[in-house]
Amino acid sequence: MPTPTREIYWNITGHNLVYAAFAVAVIVFAWGFYRRYRLYRLGQPENRFDQIGKRLWSVIKNGVAQISVMKDRFPGSMHVAIYSGMVVLTIGTFLVLLQADFSLKILYGQFYLWYSLILDIFGVLFILGILLALFRRYVIRPDRLNIILDDAVILFVLLIIGITGFLLEGTRIAATNPQWANWSPVGYMIAGWFTESQAITAHRILWWVHMVMSMIGIAYVPYSKLFHVLMSPANMYFKSLKPRGELSTIDIETAETFGVSDISEFTWKQLLDLDACTHCGRCQDQCPAYNSEKPLSPKKLILDLNNHLTIRGNELIKAKKTETEPDPVPIAGTAVAEDEIWACTTCMACQEHCPVDIEHVQKIVDLRRALVLMDSKFPQELNTAFKGLETNANPWNMGAALRAEWMEGLNVPTLADNPEPDYLWFVGCAGAFDDQAKATSEAFAKILNKAGVSYAILGTDEQCCGDPARRSGNEYVFQMLAETNIEAFKSVKFKKLITACPHCFNTIRNEYPQFDGQFEIIHHTELIHELMETGKLKLDKKISETAAYHDSCYLGRYHGIYDEPRHIMKKMTNGNLKELKRNRSSSFCCGGGGARFFMEENIGSRINHLRIQEAADAKINTLGVACPFCLTMLSDAVKEKELDNIRVKDIAQLIAELLDD
Repeated sequence: MPTPTREIYWNITGHNLVYAAFAVAVIVFAWGFYRRYRLYRLGQPENRFDQIGKRLWSVIKNGVAQISVMKDRFPGSMHVAIYSGMVVLTIGTFLVLLQADFSLKILYGQFYLWYSLILDIFGVLFILGILLALFRRYVIRPDRLNIILDDAVILFVLLIIGITGFLLEGTRIAATNPQWANWSPVGYMIAGWFTESQAITAHRILWWVHMVMSMIGIAYVPYSKLFHVLMSPANMYFKSLKPRGELSTIDIETAETFGVSDISEFTWKQLLDLDACTHCGRCQDQCPAYNSEKPLSPKKLILDLNNHLTIRGNELIKAKKTETEPDPVPIAGTAVAEDEIWACTTCMACQEHCPVDIEHVQKIVDLRRALVLMDSKFPQELNTAFKGLETNANPWNMGAALRAEWMEGLNVPTLADNPEPDYLWFVGCAGAFDDQAKATSEAFAKILNKAGVSYAILGTDEQCCGDPARRSGNEYVFQMLAETNIEAFKSVKFKKLITACPHCFNTIRNEYPQFDGQFEIIHHTELIHELMETGKLKLDKKISETAAYHDSCYLGRYHGIYDEPRHIMKKMTNGNLKELKRNRSSSFCCGGGGARFFMEENIGSRINHLRIQEAADAKINTLGVACPFCLTMLSDAVKEKELDNIRVKDIAQLIAELLDD
């Protein structure tokens, strides 16, 4: 038996023209890439070049291994089939190039046989993935997908490349009849469709069709959605390595502008984000604003910003060349409607489910900052919150002297009673002023006293953590509050901070370090779990009702705290704990984050109604929460929907009910 191999460029005359076509394709590609690169350079500087090892691992895990893509099984599998087929077939073509142009003996013997089989397998996966994509896009037509010409062109070009590749293999086998043809099973089957003379003619024609379509595909990449093939791995590499809950800061004293009004005020990485988008719509599927008929779709936001970047960016480049001053074109009100900007709850569901690490929330907050600090344009309802934060250090605008009123008669120690506590309890504004959240504070105080924990509170010296101010774009007020609290914390000797509010938890843990405020802080569910595990807190009773736990966005997606609250509730219910339809990293927001707690919800349906309906559908009687905003939003939803069979309680409240006095 002769050595298995094949003649490169068999039956082809004038094949050198392919190199000229390839050169043209590369030039067209390079020009398209350069046009986008020029736009990124309009952005502001940002250091995303540190921690190379972590960045490379992100690309390997989610770019090469496609782990994040596979979180959504059906479209993920479809994408992996196309991606893996494209990668393997490209490698196969590169090996042909090495043998043809560098005289390297690669495609010979046993290696060639396995090469032929592997390329057939991945070629089938490639075509199958494209066919599934066509079926899903044009037959199933999920709401999250756009139907645009670009998608049809891309899928058509790729499909023609895949089909002509197999037809080429089949006609070559039909004409040459190699003894090892069965190592190319698809081509071997196709070979039976042709006589030898038909195969020779068809092969010559198909070869040129295949090559021309391949060159078109290469040239088209930077002008189409296919550009994400390059930009998505780049975006994964340059992803933020800061804690998820840490927003960027502004130097209030030196900054000339605040937030982002013009597209050039985003950083270069934020602009790169826009080209990384695959248009998959996973962010839109998970967004509570979109799911409650608000104008915001995270996918549409990114696509609209990308379109605006193309138009406005080229205007800015032209103005720079001609040394003219371009007219201002604010993003808000042109590329993005103000209602979109204010609809976001900052729940982070979009970023959690984005397979290419696009950072939506920071962009939205940057746009809010410009509206608030530069234009004084914000929802009217925020007037009370902003005034209260500035004058009384709380968004309820209650007198600061009333902050400790909730603790009267509860034996809650202040620093005067316990000047060096193990835990300094940051009660938070909701825990001090909101009627429903005050019940959580009372319950948590009972738990701490029952377990003999050494703790104290700041009382009237405590101020709002600043979360509502920062996430509504009022960076100036946030920094004022943060610096005052940091000064207060530094004046006290304690081991750890503790809070029952995930928003306070996130702000102090991730954002106070920006102002030299490094403090160890834990959430009250973490301490309760520890007390129960160590036997310092024992339940005297159990819950007999059907119960479930609602994951707070700022505790779950922001910090990965999913297990401790569940362990607590399992002990309360003897393990009889149900899960809501959307839970853990896919939990549905209550609607109160991003300062939405202090704004009216006048568009579409109410987010908290959608969430509480999931509890009703699951026939839940007790819904445990671990956030004061969730507590109020979901309790209000119970009343408004008249779901009298459901009670919403903070985990601390549930525990306190099971303790003897």
